[in-house]
Amino acid sequence: MQNHPTHDPIAYFAALGDEQEALDDALAAIRDEQQAGRITVAAAAAERAGLLERHLARLAALRAQYLGES
Repeated sequence: MQNHPTHDPIAYFAALGDEQEALDDALAAIRDEQQAGRITVAAAAAERAGLLERHLARLAALRAQYLGES
């Protein structure tokens, strides 16, 4: 199945803003968990690493969806 990009830079930048907000919220939640002592520093680091990997994958998918770039 081929991806047919929409070539909509305005929607792309809006989606990037949404992704950034979601990332900021998720990082804050991890930080709160660590500071409250509910997770270790190592566990927090592992969660952040996974979160950032998923975030980068989502950005690549948005780029392909809206701009046709891989």
